[in-house]
Amino acid sequence: MKAKILEKKVRGFAGLIENVMDPLNENPKFKEQFKNKKRKFLINASNLNYAALITIKNGNLNIESVRNEPKSNLKKKLLGWDGYISMNSQIFLALAMDKISLLNIGLKWLTRKVKIKGLIKMVTLLKIFNLLKD
Repeated sequence: MKAKILEKKVRGFAGLIENVMDPLNENPKFKEQFKNKKRKFLINASNLNYAALITIKNGNLNIESVRNEPKSNLKKKLLGWDGYISMNSQIFLALAMDKISLLNIGLKWLTRKVKIKGLIKMVTLLKIFNLLKD
């Protein structure tokens, strides 16, 4: 079942995430910090058609597309993710361009505009995003 919902070609929002994060595969700091880590994160832009499943395994990063309709496609049991974040694409863009702080994301989480599961594991994703700024 899992193979049917993962797209062979990266599409939509997942393609954007891949373009932004793919240079990490050439980053020596990333390879060193994550050489013994195995993590999966699902990032869903709720107003678009595809979510991005980010897999980190032994210092390599891989992005796959997942259709986010029906909602059952995004289940943890099906995809095996460690952390999940869902928000609309405007909030993602504001976050990516440093126009919104983590405090504001926390406030949006409280008002349910942002959904986060596996909060402790999401710290790893923040570390990865910080490497992108280097």
